[in-house]
Amino acid sequence: MPLRRVSSAVLMLALLFVLPACGRQVTPEPNNSNLAGDMVIRFRTKGTMDFVNYTYAIVFDACAPGGEPYPNANNTTFTSYSYAFAIGGLYAGSTITPALFQYILVSGSQTQLNPVRVTSLNPASTTLVPNDNGINTEFTLTFPRALLNNPLQVTTPCPAPEVQTTTWYINYFTIDSQDRIQDSLGQFSNNDTSFQLPLDTTMSFQTQVIRPAGIVGLPSNPAAQIDGGEIDNYL
Repeated sequence: MPLRRVSSAVLMLALLFVLPACGRQVTPEPNNSNLAGDMVIRFRTKGTMDFVNYTYAIVFDACAPGGEPYPNANNTTFTSYSYAFAIGGLYAGSTITPALFQYILVSGSQTQLNPVRVTSLNPASTTLVPNDNGINTEFTLTFPRALLNNPLQVTTPCPAPEVQTTTWYINYFTIDSQDRIQDSLGQFSNNDTSFQLPLDTTMSFQTQVIRPAGIVGLPSNPAAQIDGGEIDNYL
């Protein structure tokens, strides 16, 4: 699982359309009147979210030259993981709160990740609304972009020779209780290697993420089927 130590045998992980939300439920914008410097991410599933049996992960690559963090890191690249928010599953606790991880590539290796939890995360720095649309199929996470700027203060937050950048690649994963990735934003679900979502964080945007029909390899449980969402950036 990408939220724990990743070895060559663990990770089993397109079409993205940026369109208006025609015929879909539109979630109201956050009530916070001052979102300057924040990113707002909505994560939507086909069925009622199950925060007990599934972890919903938002994974970022914030290093240049950058690349999409795919479900199957072993068959793609281990260098395209920088940070992840994990909601639910093993990280639910008594309340549903986001857990932040920073990925550290093991020195001298391109085949192993060491995701380290940011235990210093101030709960007040993020806002999570677990049921923002009233039908339990979507949550909204709001956080300051500055939070994803080497929070563990490691010497090399990016794999050499990469450096941190303002263009972020983002993907969504659903992960079951056995640490197996069930779905991602790509057309080929947990085996996708074609999805691309680079976002320039120096620009304001409100991008709706809508998956097309005909996804290959969707998990059987609608709670694990990703239906898209929205990513908004505020300067």
